[in-house]
Amino acid sequence: MAADGPDQPAPDTIGVSASLLSPQVAVVRPVGDVDTASAAPLRSAITEQVDAGAKHVVLDLSGVEFMGSAGLALLIAEREAAIAREGELRLAGVPRTAGRALSLTGLTELFDTYPDADAAAADLR
Repeated sequence: MAADGPDQPAPDTIGVSASLLSPQVAVVRPVGDVDTASAAPLRSAITEQVDAGAKHVVLDLSGVEFMGSAGLALLIAEREAAIAREGELRLAGVPRTAGRALSLTGLTELFDTYPDADAAAADLR
């Protein structure tokens, strides 16, 4: 069996990278499935960026293979948290599977989506 590469999380896990683009704008990039088992690490990564001073969060979903109900609930909660701190949560690189989940649940109207993280962050700086 082949070992998982650095960008490929093991099954039932999620890889998350995050960085500040500016003092108030963070980009968080999950890789893998966003579901019940992996929502907590993603939430922690977002919280770390907010604690470091980010007001706005761009969630780059281009590496997400599956978005379950726990992932959708996380998006809603993080959107509300962003609004409470007078910031925004923007979605970038939304893959077809996650886009379908957002569409079927009517959540597309709650989120601004962009082709990539740079486009999502462009007017937040």
